[in-house]
Amino acid sequence: MFIFSSGLFAQWGRDIDTTIAGARFVAKYDTTNFETKLTITKDKNKIHESIFLDNIFDISLEQFQPNGNKYYLFQLYSGGAHCCSSLLITEINNNKFVILDTGFYGNSGYVIEDLNKDGTKEIVSGNDMFAYAFTNYSETRFPLRVDKFENGKLTDITSKFKDDLIMEVGYFEEDLNEIIKAGFECPETEDEDTFNTDAGSVKTILAAIVADYYSLGQVDRGYDLVNKVYKCKDVDKYIKILKEDFKLK
Repeated sequence: MFIFSSGLFAQWGRDIDTTIAGARFVAKYDTTNFETKLTITKDKNKIHESIFLDNIFDISLEQFQPNGNKYYLFQLYSGGAHCCSSLLITEINNNKFVILDTGFYGNSGYVIEDLNKDGTKEIVSGNDMFAYAFTNYSETRFPLRVDKFENGKLTDITSKFKDDLIMEVGYFEEDLNEIIKAGFECPETEDEDTFNTDAGSVKTILAAIVADYYSLGQVDRGYDLVNKVYKCKDVDKYIKILKEDFKLK
């Protein structure tokens, strides 16, 4: 199971002054206005200057495909207890700074690695779409999310990692079985709030399982499990939220 945390943001708030592949990047964080001023120079000429509302806490050079182009990666963080990280994939072309695409990763963070050992690096994260949806943040589960960067665009390719998804479903089911074994109380009415209850914890685990089955192309298996496990008055309302709000259908 892939677990990501705010430990990625340990250097949040620091200034950056670094030269990478012939370009100098200076990012100064204004602690009063909570914004970052970015200045880029090349061959002693200023080629870009802008203000970011998030903190730029890391700048690096990355090559996703073997013998492919190299790109400047900006890791940004908005601050706060549980939000939000983002990734800018950029290039400098003819002395112009260009943002090619942006990935938003909430508080889960991400790592860049060749997950399936095929020579191409992926951006691997936990999808935090269920954060605070059904219960508190610490109880939330983060289903696998894998993006690729190719031809200047980020694309979700989670469905290609079937073995990893199946393994993760197994981990989530272990957590689910522990709560089922201990027992949990259903809400008395369809509209009763289950936030910060065992029923809410069951919902968030089941949601992550449904999401993984969705990525596997087997979303009906997820809903079969929901109906088997969550025999509560609000089950239809819960399923409707998963299908309509989270597009898991």
